[in-house]
Amino acid sequence: MDKSTRFKQSIAFIEERLYEDINLGQAAQAGYTSLMQLYRDFYTYTGHSVKEYIRKRRLAAALGLIRASQRPLAEIAYSCGYSSQQALCKYVKSATHMTPLEYQKSEACYFFPRFDSETIRQVTVTAETIPKTLRAKFYHPKQYGIEQQALEALHFLIPEYPGRIFGRNGQQRDGLFCYELAVEYDADLLDRLADSTFQEIKLAQKFSSTFAKTTVRNDEAEIGLAWDYLYLKWLRTSMFVQDDGRYFEEYICKSRKVRKLILYLPVKRRTDYDKISVNFCAGLEFLVSSREGDQAEEEASAAVMNYISRHTPEAISAVREFYVAQKGLSYTCGVRLEQAIELPINSGLEVMRVAAGRYAMLECSSCSDRGVFIALLDTWIQEHGWSKDELPAFTTYETGGQGDPDAITMRVWIKLKDVKNG
Repeated sequence: MDKSTRFKQSIAFIEERLYEDINLGQAAQAGYTSLMQLYRDFYTYTGHSVKEYIRKRRLAAALGLIRASQRPLAEIAYSCGYSSQQALCKYVKSATHMTPLEYQKSEACYFFPRFDSETIRQVTVTAETIPKTLRAKFYHPKQYGIEQQALEALHFLIPEYPGRIFGRNGQQRDGLFCYELAVEYDADLLDRLADSTFQEIKLAQKFSSTFAKTTVRNDEAEIGLAWDYLYLKWLRTSMFVQDDGRYFEEYICKSRKVRKLILYLPVKRRTDYDKISVNFCAGLEFLVSSREGDQAEEEASAAVMNYISRHTPEAISAVREFYVAQKGLSYTCGVRLEQAIELPINSGLEVMRVAAGRYAMLECSSCSDRGVFIALLDTWIQEHGWSKDELPAFTTYETGGQGDPDAITMRVWIKLKDVKNG
C-alpha cells in the first residue's frame, strides 16, 4: 500500500466521524502511520493542518444547512460537531465576516471540499531563513538552458565555491534573457564577481519567510511541471496564497553537477475564500470560434481577435469579457457582444447565445487552472443538493474590474436544473 493510499484511509476515517470528537491517533492508525507523520502528511497533501481541515469541513457542512434548511441554529451546531450555537456563530463570523442570518440571506457561498485527489509531488510549508547573499545577473541570447550557463560561469569563476546557490529568472535587457544567481555573502566573492561576465552585483540581506517547497530532479521539463503544480494545483486548494516575495530555486550540487533543485514559493495564510453563488443569467451572447488539437485554445482565440481587428478595429478597445469552453481537445473561445452583429458566410465564426437560466458561479481574481475550479464547483453542487444541467461548464474572464485596467476576474459557470433537490 503506497503512502497516498494510506493517507486517504486516514481521511476516510476523519470524514466518517467528522461531527464527532475525532481521535487523531486512531486516524493515524487507520492509515498505518504515526500521529506526527499524519500531521506532516496533511500539509504535504492538502496544504492544511489536520485541525484546520476538520474545522473547514465542519463549517462547510454547517453553512450548507444554514443556507438550505429551516433547522434552528443550535440544532445545526450540535449536528455538525460544535459545542454550542455561540461557537458556530463565532466560526461563521470569522470565515465569512457575516452572521449566520446575514450569510443565509447573502448570495456568497463558503465551501471547502473533502480532499479526494492524488498528490502529484510532495510539498512542505516551513519558515526558512535565507542567508545574506550576493545577487548577480547573467545575460544570454537564448533562454533555454540559461540557468546551466549561469552556473557554469559561476563554477568557472569560483571552482571551489562551497556555499548555497539560489536562482530565479530576471527581466530581459537589450534583447538578452536574464538569470539571477545568488550566492552566500563573502567579501572576497564580491571582488571576484565584480570583473566577470556577471553584471549588476547587489548585496541582499538575510531574511526569513514562509515558503511552500518541493524538490525536483534537474530536468527542464520536470522543473516546469513542478512550478505549474505549485501555482495552479496545490496553491489553489491549500490554506495559503502567494506572498509578496518572488519565487526562487536552490541548486543542490555534487562535484559541481546539479543533482536536484528545491523550489521556493513564498506564501501566507489566506484570509478570504473563493466566492460561489447561484445566479439567474438572462442569456449572454459571444462571438466565438471552435478549434480542435494541441493548440486549439490559442488558435480559436486568435481567429476571433483577428476577425475583430480586420472588420471592426474600433471594437478591440471595448472588449472586456472573454469566453472559454473545453471538451476534450476541442475548445470554443470568444468575446462578449454588447450588440448584435451579422457575420458573413464562411467567416469561420458564429454568434453563440448562452442559455438563460440558473447557474452556479465561482469567482476569483486569478487566472489559475480552470479544471481545478470546475471540479471544485462541481463538488459544491453535489454537496448542496443541486442537479446539473447537461450543458458543459464554461469560463469567462473580465478585465478592468474595480477601476483597475490590469485586474482580471475569472468566473466558472455551471448551469443548474430548474428544480432544486429534484
